[in-house]
Amino acid sequence: MLKQRIITAVLLLPLVGCLLFLPDLLTFSAILVPIFGILVWEWSRLLQTGKAGQSVFIVLSLAAVGGLFYQLYQQDFFSEASLPLLWYDAYPFKLLIVALLVWVVASISVLLYPKTTKTLFRGPWLRGLFGIVILAAAWLAIVVIRSLLINVDYTLGAWMLLLMLVIIWGADVGAYFAGKTWGKTKLAPVVSPNKTWEGALGGLVLAVAVGMAVASLLSLELDWLKFTVFVIVMVVLSVFGDLFESMLKRQANIKDSSNILPGHGGLLDRLDSTLSVAPFFVAGVLWLELLA
Repeated sequence: MLKQRIITAVLLLPLVGCLLFLPDLLTFSAILVPIFGILVWEWSRLLQTGKAGQSVFIVLSLAAVGGLFYQLYQQDFFSEASLPLLWYDAYPFKLLIVALLVWVVASISVLLYPKTTKTLFRGPWLRGLFGIVILAAAWLAIVVIRSLLINVDYTLGAWMLLLMLVIIWGADVGAYFAGKTWGKTKLAPVVSPNKTWEGALGGLVLAVAVGMAVASLLSLELDWLKFTVFVIVMVVLSVFGDLFESMLKRQANIKDSSNILPGHGGLLDRLDSTLSVAPFFVAGVLWLELLA
């Protein structure tokens, strides 16, 4: 299984790199739409509805992403892209605020599982609503990060996205190997029995290390204490993103969101942490004053 995971990751990394460093923001954003279409399809499998219910969810989710794309295009965002200093006052960026609140509720639901969550998320409607908001906001957040000062240096946003991904991957890899080596204390035994506190700590240490390494290579002018806090928050969010999807899969009685990635399961299984981290990463960019 590990060998298959590594082979798939090695094959995908060049494709991810090419996508991140596309010089044209419009093309980058457009390519993301079908990728998120796969995520939408996989999320629809978590709703436990018939094909009609899944189809409604898919249509609404793609309409949300498509609507955001159209709004950004109408506002000339793709030709004059830069992160607004008051992004929370501009439509459609208010969706990111909604996503932050949704992830707070999702995280609380994980902590309370199964006491109240089995009732709260028992039907498909709330799972569907959360899915639409989470997926649409993640697409928007990734586009916003890629757009950072693109008129000054078109690679800056790509490097920032890579920084976000490296933090997430570091947390994932560190948690896997630390958990395998030292894992004893269950982190969330009801939601995800294989996760341990030792693994989470190992993931945190590696994420901070690789995050600092990449930030240093990018010569970012940072308050390193604030950056460390930032990485820790991102790691915690990545864990909750993973656990929330695990909770939904447990309720839907499925192991993986799909099997399109050999050794990894579905695309949603690989990007669940990215969905939770991306909106907060945008806020973190402002907090760290990376655009100052």
